[in-house]
Amino acid sequence: MTGERVPFGPGPIVLGAAALFLTTLLLIGVLLPTDWEAEASTWIAAPPGAVFTYLDSPEGWQAWTPWPDSSLVREGPERGAGASIRWSDREVGTGSFRLVDVRADAAVSYEVEVSGGAMRTSGRITLDAEGDGVRVTWREEGVLGGNPLMGYWAFFMERAQTSELDKGLTRLGELVTGVSPQGEGPDSSSTPEASGPGGAGGPGSDRVPGEGAGPTGSATAG
Repeated sequence: MTGERVPFGPGPIVLGAAALFLTTLLLIGVLLPTDWEAEASTWIAAPPGAVFTYLDSPEGWQAWTPWPDSSLVREGPERGAGASIRWSDREVGTGSFRLVDVRADAAVSYEVEVSGGAMRTSGRITLDAEGDGVRVTWREEGVLGGNPLMGYWAFFMERAQTSELDKGLTRLGELVTGVSPQGEGPDSSSTPEASGPGGAGGPGSDRVPGEGAGPTGSATAG
């Protein structure tokens, strides 16, 4: 009828629809997995021991992965299992990187915790002699925490973190040999510049430790 007032104007209807959408988004996010896995591999023209020297201590990792600029606290032994470093930075928050298993010239495992354990990353780098060099394989897995929105990010985490691991291996190879590593191994016909990974977490990423890369990662010491 002309002149009658509509019970609900467009404002409440729009707000109600937005609230329903957000609620649905969060409910779906709660059901999504927040764990992720990533892996990258490259070949470096050097003996395993030349690579291992950058893996068995936090100082070695600092030579080829990004870390906060301040508030780093070193703990544990100089090298090997138990060697660790933690940080409390105004920009990147709190976190820790710890070596948990170290096998000379063969493998290194580590753990990263960010924000008091809200995000965790476990990683392992293995070294396998191959031709005149070494095959370096870097694996990471992590949990992004209880935030329901993190379930959506987990969909993209594998690709994003794999890229970060590739970049980290590139820097490691350049540090060890002075040139980019050849990702296809000793039989590759590509030049080092062409075949090396794309460029850095978590160890191994352009992130700071604990953002997912590495010791930096997961969310990195990824």
